[in-house]
Amino acid sequence: MATKELHSTSQTSSVTTLEGTPVLVPAPLHPNGKSHHPAKVQSILSRENVEIITEIHSLERAKTPRWLQKTSIVIVGVLAALVAFLIFVPWQQNITGGGKVTSFVPGVRPQSIDAQITGRVVRWFVNEGKIVKAGDTIAILQDLNVNFMDNDFMEKIERVRERTVQAQDMAVATARQRTIQAEQRELAAKAALENAKIEIQTSRIRLKRADDLTKEGLAAQREMETATLNFQKAQADSIRNETVLESARRDVEAAQNEENRVIQQADALIAEIELRVANARQRGGASVITSPADGFIVRIAAVGAGQTVKDGEMLAMLVPTAGAQDQAVEAFISSRDAAIVDVGRPVRLQFSGFPAFVFNPGWDNFTINTFGGKVAVVDAVDDGSGYYRVLIVPDSTQKQGKWPSSQYLRQGTPATSWILLNEVSVGFEIWRQLNGFPPVLPHKVAAGKDGKDEKKK
Repeated sequence: MATKELHSTSQTSSVTTLEGTPVLVPAPLHPNGKSHHPAKVQSILSRENVEIITEIHSLERAKTPRWLQKTSIVIVGVLAALVAFLIFVPWQQNITGGGKVTSFVPGVRPQSIDAQITGRVVRWFVNEGKIVKAGDTIAILQDLNVNFMDNDFMEKIERVRERTVQAQDMAVATARQRTIQAEQRELAAKAALENAKIEIQTSRIRLKRADDLTKEGLAAQREMETATLNFQKAQADSIRNETVLESARRDVEAAQNEENRVIQQADALIAEIELRVANARQRGGASVITSPADGFIVRIAAVGAGQTVKDGEMLAMLVPTAGAQDQAVEAFISSRDAAIVDVGRPVRLQFSGFPAFVFNPGWDNFTINTFGGKVAVVDAVDDGSGYYRVLIVPDSTQKQGKWPSSQYLRQGTPATSWILLNEVSVGFEIWRQLNGFPPVLPHKVAAGKDGKDEKKK
């Protein structure tokens, strides 16, 4: 007899007959109305060569698998740990900026050595990388200005200066002599006027005496007329001398004015020639290119002897050695971040060429080979594109606050900066980043009225 098995669900069983026709029959139930669990129930009914076998697995299959239970526990644990991480783990907020190494003092930053005149290169005295001292000769140029091409120009203009000074000294001396002569004529006119006044007084006395004697009949009429004539002559001489004195005074004033004019003209001419001489000397000095400070010569222009350079054209670049003692980083941050950065705030730095690992700049245990610094200057105006320059100097109070030597950390080396702000939770930082909000405003410490420190935003 062939046998077909029945695979039951919760209510029915499938039966296959010998002819291959499937038949659904109710599954056997327990006397209390429930299915057999967990035992397998097998019934064999023989009717017209039909054998029926039933099995019940409903409740057994309804149980949660163990692997799913473990997986659920792991997921819940991970979610709980993630929530705890987002809430309780602190995150150091920071502002990232890019820049380069420079010097805090402008005088020791890399500077170009330019040609002050248009000329022809005669000779170079330096090579790339050469160490020079202040005043050392870099190159010599031949001036191409038509006014200064004469090799004896300085000697000739010196002679012109000497002769001009001598001529003006003579002109001033002549004017002075004329003033003295005018003053002497004035003195003579004064003396003549005084004599005329005395003569008037004498003539008046003689006229009175002659008049008295004539009235008494003791003197002739001729003596009276002579005394009258002498008195009138003395008055006329006095008037003439007053006129001469006034003319002499005007002559003195004119002579003094002329002397002043000659002196001023002489001073102007002498100053002009002195200026020409000074310009000529300066022009001659500009032909000799010298180093303005101690340092290294780099980027020498690709011009050789005999080639022409224009005034203002760069001949070489000087990197002062004094900049090694005055390192700084010039970083740029956005206008949104510049509003919350103040002087003295700590900074972590990574320099190009110095491998570093940075997970969070504020976590020392998760940050390797970064250097400490602090904000020294925040520019009050942007660079024209909405970014503000921040100057960062070493901070010896931080970990790795001493920067590498300038032998390895050269000016111009790219640098990445992280300006440290406040500590917040990781969840808050993620929420802030997703919404594009600025970092939390830093708290500044200020002295309160009661003498204690209080925090202000």
